[in-house]
Amino acid sequence: MNEQPPPDAAAHDAAGARERFDAARRRLRAAFEALDAAISRRAERALEQADQLAEYSALQDDRSRLALELDAAARRARALEAANLEAARRIERAAAAVRAVLTADTHQSERSAYAGASTPKHPSSFRES
Repeated sequence: MNEQPPPDAAAHDAAGARERFDAARRRLRAAFEALDAAISRRAERALEQADQLAEYSALQDDRSRLALELDAAARRARALEAANLEAARRIERAAAAVRAVLTADTHQSERSAYAGASTPKHPSSFRES
């Protein structure tokens, strides 16, 4: 025996199947939309990471350049300090030489002044007037 559902029951089953199909299609569409959103977020994160990596690389390059410049500046500072010390030594030697010349000249002047004052005058210069 071949039992067939009543026409109303068949229509009801078809409507239920259609509703289930539509619900499944909506769930599938929502899943695709969620997948699309997840892919978009992942692509955005990948772009952000690429930007961050480029920025990090630029910062590393800057740091390396600044380190080289700092090393060069430190070498120049050491060279300037050495030149400054040498100049100070030379100035001190020159000042000592000037002091020695001045001292020798002062002693010479004092000896000349002393020698002139202690020279006895000739007896003929003591005549009574």
